[in-house]
Parts: sequence; C-alpha cells; structure tokens
Amino acid sequence: MEVTQEKSEKQTWRDLPLELLISLMAYLEIEDNVRASYVCKSWYEAAVSVRIIDQPPWLMYFPKPRNCYEFYNPSNCKKHTMELPKSLVGSKVRYSKDGWLLMSNCISSDFVLFNPFTMDLVDLPYLELWYGYQLVGFSCAPTSSNCVVFTIKDYDPGHVTIRTWSPGETTWTSMQIDSQFLDVKHNYLVFSNGMFYCLNLRNHLAVFDPSLRTFNVLDVPPPICPDDVDEESWYEGKFMVGYKGDIFVICSFGNQDPLVFKLDLTRGVWEKKGNLGSLTIFASINSCESRTYVQDGMSRNSIYFPKLCYNETRCVRYLFDEGRYHPREHNINWGKQRSSKNIWIEAPKNFELV
Repeated sequence: MEVTQEKSEKQTWRDLPLELLISLMAYLEIEDNVRASYVCKSWYEAAVSVRIIDQPPWLMYFPKPRNCYEFYNPSNCKKHTMELPKSLVGSKVRYSKDGWLLMSNCISSDFVLFNPFTMDLVDLPYLELWYGYQLVGFSCAPTSSNCVVFTIKDYDPGHVTIRTWSPGETTWTSMQIDSQFLDVKHNYLVFSNGMFYCLNLRNHLAVFDPSLRTFNVLDVPPPICPDDVDEESWYEGKFMVGYKGDIFVICSFGNQDPLVFKLDLTRGVWEKKGNLGSLTIFASINSCESRTYVQDGMSRNSIYFPKLCYNETRCVRYLFDEGRYHPREHNINWGKQRSSKNIWIEAPKNFELV
C-alpha cells in the first residue's frame, strides 16, 4: 500500500492515459495544441492525433458570359470551370452554406437551392417577389431534415414579413412582425447556435429563432464608427461570420486596416479584437467561412477577401501578424463591388480540381 501511495503521489500530467490526453487536446486551439506537443513524447502523440487540417473554402465566381462558373482553391491556386444549368443562367447567388447555394432569378420569384459540385437542384415553392427580399439564407444543406430556408422583407413601413420553408413542405410558412429593423440594402445574415442573426446598415442586431418562430432585436449597442473613418465607408465594407457559436463582424475600409468585433451576449456588447488568434476568416458579402486548422501555405490570424490579384494567382488578404494587406495596394471598393459574383463556398472533402 505504501508503494502504491508513493507512485500515485509522484504521478504528473505527463502520466495521464493517452485516451484522456487526446480528449483534452481536442479542445485546444492550434497555437495551444502546438505548445502542448512540446511537453513530452506522449503529449506530442496526443496533440498531433487531433491536429486535423481543415480544407479551406474555395472561391466561386461567375465570369462573363454567365453560363458557367469557376472554382479557385486558395491553398494550391488551382482553378476549374463548370457549366451552369440552363435554368440558372441569369440567376444571382443570395446565400451559401454547407456547399449549397440559395439562388433566385433577378426578374422572377423562383428560389432554388443548388449544389455546384454535384449539380443537384432543389426547387422551392412559389414565392411572390415584390421588389426582392432584403435578407435570405438557410441553416444547413437541404439534404438534412433540419434545413430551414429563411426570408425576410418589409412590405410596408413598420412591418416585416418572415417566411420559412423546410424539406418536405409544399408552401412557405409566413408571419408578420411589427418592426422597422431592415434597411433597403446592406443587411447581413449568419446562422449560428440554431438561430439566424441579422445585422442591418446601422449595425443593430436581431435574432430569429426558427423553432420558436420569434424575432427579437437585441439590446446590443452597435460598434462605434472610428473618428478617422467616413460614415459611408463604415456602412459599406461589412462582413459577418460565425465560428463555434461566436459571432464576428469585420469592418473594412479600402486600404485601411480592417476592424474586428466579437459579440459578447453576456455583457451585451461588441468587443473589439486586435487579432483573430488561430482563426482564419474567408469573407464575402453572401458567404463567410471560418477555419482554425488551415493547410500549410495558408495564413492563420488572417482575413481572406473574395478578390484575386497578381494575375489571379493569389487572394487579397489581411495579415494581422504583419499588420498589413497583401498586396498593400489592392484597390477594393466595397461600395461598388457588392455583387454576388465572388463568394466563398465549402467544397466536398474528396472533390479535386483538375
């Protein structure tokens, strides 16, 4: 008994069973994972076993003529062109998630979910499109029964109409709410924590819960416009993204350094962040993606924008570690480039560009 007690007293963290070490390492961000791997051989083995490299999203864009689309893989700079189905020629992308696109024809009320990798199409029920919907999106791929397509529009002053659809339904479910939340343009949407987060031009935040069918404007003061940024630029270059339940807003102003804010619901504030840590954000108007373990050659603690440079061999990106854009002079004017031509999309793991 004395020998057993002496051994237990001499045990350290490095003596933890490998299974338990692996469970602990799975919760670490990449920087802490790397630090932990230096402790000892067993910690290295556990850290490396869960250090799974995430495939970055691909950039998808529509060259002229718009009867085709192209993919660009930022990790190896490969490109691939595919032909757009005839029924979608002239349609615009409204939202992207889980490798699917929500698209609508510019002159009709037809919404469709389209997988540009498998060419699968899901037609949605007819929906009257009175001057377009200011905000549309969906929760997950339509192959899941949990998919919810969300649309919101203000038909008359002081009211918004929300319509939702899920796989298997033949009509849209509608509800009207007293609200003046939406703007004519510049509204943003992210699905996270089982809810749709909506951001308007004035940077006010609202949440729609599809399970309870409630829409609430949160009591969270908007981020304050810096003194050295003009108001028009402050409203134009916005991007919103979710990551493991957290909500981030990125504000960009031409060649000036972007600002990043993280939502703190407990305190009811937008917390300004000096960097992204181990996170990498891929930002575009209708789709934003986030990754932690990006491939070698990709920049962590960075924001990748949907713009190709240097003869289309690299994306415009901002490197927080270096405090600069690459390239430094990127000539992006978000006020004039708010189209859906360039978006980030999650590619299937086994899909290869040839």
